[in-house]
Amino acid sequence: MSLNILVRSPNHLGDCIMALPMINETREAYPGATVTLLVPEHLAELFKQNPAIDEIIRIPSAHVHGLIAVMKIRDLVASRDFDVGYILPPSFGAAAAFKLAGVRERVGYIADGRRLLLSRPITLPTSLNSEHRSELYFNLLRRGAGVGLESTRPKLFLNDEDIQRGTKILSGFGIGGDDKYAAIAFRAVAESRRWGTENYIDLIKAIISNYRLKVVLIGSVEDQPVGDKIAASAGAKEVANLAGKTGLREAAAILSNARFFVGNDSGPAHLAAAVGIPLVVLSGADDPRATSPISSRKQLIYLDHLDCVSCVKNKCPLTGDNRMQCMRGITVNMVTQQVEQLRHQPG
Repeated sequence: MSLNILVRSPNHLGDCIMALPMINETREAYPGATVTLLVPEHLAELFKQNPAIDEIIRIPSAHVHGLIAVMKIRDLVASRDFDVGYILPPSFGAAAAFKLAGVRERVGYIADGRRLLLSRPITLPTSLNSEHRSELYFNLLRRGAGVGLESTRPKLFLNDEDIQRGTKILSGFGIGGDDKYAAIAFRAVAESRRWGTENYIDLIKAIISNYRLKVVLIGSVEDQPVGDKIAASAGAKEVANLAGKTGLREAAAILSNARFFVGNDSGPAHLAAAVGIPLVVLSGADDPRATSPISSRKQLIYLDHLDCVSCVKNKCPLTGDNRMQCMRGITVNMVTQQVEQLRHQPG
């Protein structure tokens, strides 16, 4: 009899993309199994058209975290009779929901005091930064299923409809099918990872001048006002601010046709890597050993001589000249040099 398997996705875009190799190979680890993905509803479209997934259960946005979320997820899952559940978020609540829902075999890493909730608890690496997070997710499948699978790079499955919708959005901003463009994610959620509006304005002016490219800005609804400022300052005729104007698949489709991407270690950077375009990643407070987008066409800018680099804090704790030095030390010239390096890479 084939197994009924449930995979609880991570809660953030970048992590979901880093989990794609694990999710995509679950049926390889359990031949003939039915694979269901449990995912926050705002991320569910990322997994549409994925041949490795039989069904998607969407978690309402209001019920992703907290005690009420545990009960809601229990109600979503309890009637489905799952044999095996892989719990990718490291939280107590994620494991508690699977336990209460009666998922028979619950596989997850030991974290957040949840060991007794797991029927197959897996120990984390001694050093949390010793493995890239994508490998960490994949190793959960390897160790949980007891099989020797070879991990792959994250891959997003787009179809013609996704491309057509992306093309239509671009045309509404005056970017036609023959226009060449670069894509930029200009703002990070965490304050400590922001390179700065003025830097991006200067970078975009350089890209337009040096390469005769148009520029597409990628971001969320909250980023739209800053994107409007950048577009107005850098050249409104050449810059399209798509912040808040696309869904995830439309953004991925638009990224897939860009000449290159520039941004920090963020969800859009992982999207760019998953659709295979060249990218320049600005890294500072994040730790590239653990979370940098996986790509053979990536240039990483990372001031590793700083003692405080990779602090993984959302707000810089330093003051004065030392504050945000991991970002302030990255110059526009450094970024344009890395863009030039990309242009000389094969492919």
